[in-house]
Amino acid sequence: MDKIFLGQMTKRLPSLTSLRTFEAAARHLSFVRAADELFVTPAAVGFQIKQLEEELGGTLFIRKHRAIELTDKGRILQSSLGDVFERIQFAWDEAHEPLKQTVLNVSGPARAVHGWVMPALAAAQSQRPDVRITWDLSKQNRDVASGKVDMAIRWAQKPTNNLHWEPLLRTWFTPVMRPDIARFVKRPSDLERQGLIDVEYPLDPDLNESTWAAWYRVNELPVPENFAVTCADTASAVETALATGHIAIAGSFLVSEHLRKGELTAPFGSAVAPLSRFWLVSRKGTETTSEYHWFLRAVRSGADAIDALSKDLDLRHFDGSSVSDV
Repeated sequence: MDKIFLGQMTKRLPSLTSLRTFEAAARHLSFVRAADELFVTPAAVGFQIKQLEEELGGTLFIRKHRAIELTDKGRILQSSLGDVFERIQFAWDEAHEPLKQTVLNVSGPARAVHGWVMPALAAAQSQRPDVRITWDLSKQNRDVASGKVDMAIRWAQKPTNNLHWEPLLRTWFTPVMRPDIARFVKRPSDLERQGLIDVEYPLDPDLNESTWAAWYRVNELPVPENFAVTCADTASAVETALATGHIAIAGSFLVSEHLRKGELTAPFGSAVAPLSRFWLVSRKGTETTSEYHWFLRAVRSGADAIDALSKDLDLRHFDGSSVSDV
């Protein structure tokens, strides 16, 4: 007869609270963002993670200066927990009320929605088949307070008025070019010889400074005066860089797919981040619904994948101070 060891039979599972905290921190790779999602302090997140590590008998995260990374144990634990908690949430909602279609009316800028938000929601749609989203992609900011839309993706420096605001994505900008062009660009002084693409729209309208000017100034370099092409916006500049071989300054969701595919490369290790960022805006009270939490988790998951592309970049504000998202 095979021996049965009592220790294997009675191994105690950790608390759901600590597992839920770990899942959020692992998904965001940030204690701060996990704390925002769970409505607790970063210190509380750290305490729950420490308790979990003590029970496990090993570390789950590698703590770095500006980031955290999962250890092998952390990756094993994360691999299934996300789906588990989504199923728990869905089962709880189903127990309260039978499945019915919920429509969310969401507004946002077309470039951000197409390049980042929609793909993230599509990847998470199987978790909430009862939610259908209708989009308003006009350039106007729709009135969330009046109820014309349920939620909005907004580009702003900081929260205003009496709405509920959640930070989503901090954009960053760095010189990007085709790999065949990058062979001739060894230092910033080589950039102008390949032809720079200027953008009429400033990096942050309140500062009235071009993106190139901000990047050169933060890197203590003379601001360029000659440009090969001028485009109306950054998205057009990226398309022009792909077509012509000239060099654009762009980043975040606009070039994330091009960088992953190797169609563009970012050879310099520095980037500038505007004061403004993307937020999820809703009427107060909406943030307590399960549909809202599903939407927020999905969109932030997409944002985290984009942020991962900048983990090795030295992100700087306009005054030269370091940007820290952790």
